[in-house]
Amino acid sequence: MKIDLQAFLYNKEKKGDIKRLREDGKIPAVLYGHKDKPRRIYLVEKEFKKVLDILKKEAITVNLQVEEKSYPCLIKAVQHNPINSRLLHIDFQHILKKEKIKATIPIHPIGEAPGVKEGGILDQHLYEVVVKCLPDDLPSHVDVDISKLNLNGTIHLKDIKPPNVDFELGLETAVFSVLIPKVEKVAPPPAVEEAVVTEEKKEEGVTEEKPKEEEKPAKEKPTKETPQKGK
Repeated sequence: MKIDLQAFLYNKEKKGDIKRLREDGKIPAVLYGHKDKPRRIYLVEKEFKKVLDILKKEAITVNLQVEEKSYPCLIKAVQHNPINSRLLHIDFQHILKKEKIKATIPIHPIGEAPGVKEGGILDQHLYEVVVKCLPDDLPSHVDVDISKLNLNGTIHLKDIKPPNVDFELGLETAVFSVLIPKVEKVAPPPAVEEAVVTEEKKEEGVTEEKPKEEEKPAKEKPTKETPQKGK
């Protein structure tokens, strides 16, 4: 997707210039690429926010109009204030139509997987992917048809490859799968109760003793009488 955007050159002359730009509803930015000297530019914050809303859902290229010249660009970085999330700075990379570029594009599921209707769980492994292609071949996003995805089925990058586009990841990389839910085994209640009682006894310091066997009386040994001599 291509979007036109107006930018303006500016020179930082003294301390506080950038702060004053932001206070006036403008965003400082830089335009660089192809051995050109980086240029300081700024954009109207209100206009760029419209582009930012699209960028969250789709990959885009920008025709950046600076004075009387147009620059095809990629938005390489957008900086926000970590406290209030206000826009702070934007990096634009000038690209050539005949030179391949790298960009990150989102992945969207289309349809409903039969495996999910059978009780499976849809697992999306990739939500976006880095691609390499010519600017005119850059897809805004990739739609993946999951309407034939059954239980234990998987869709790989090789199954969704757009024309004239190369993925930075391997083609065997999984994108969507339908998993069979795991069923946890529950131990029988008596065994659980016995284990709990035993554990409670250990915590209270109670030890179980085996019943002692009854002691049998010892047998008396017979004694021999000493015969008396006759008087």
